[in-house]
Amino acid sequence: MPETEWFPGGTLPDRQGYFEVEFDTGETEITRYGMLGWEPEQDRGRIVRWRGLDPDIEEAEMQRENAVRNNGDTLLG
Repeated sequence: MPETEWFPGGTLPDRQGYFEVEFDTGETEITRYGMLGWEPEQDRGRIVRWRGLDPDIEEAEMQRENAVRNNGDTLLG
């Protein structure tokens, strides 16, 4: 089954990375799954379902996060 298909929120990815997540509020966002679980913690609601991102989108998200970490507020203007 391709990772870009939706998985139930009660299951967890078998790898670290970025995923599209849908919450019980109906909102969706790109969220990181890491060694400590979903990041940031699930303070936005319960995860209803999740799916992997296209590899190019995931790579762009990693680059964006690294740029923010390395450059801080200079990227935000």
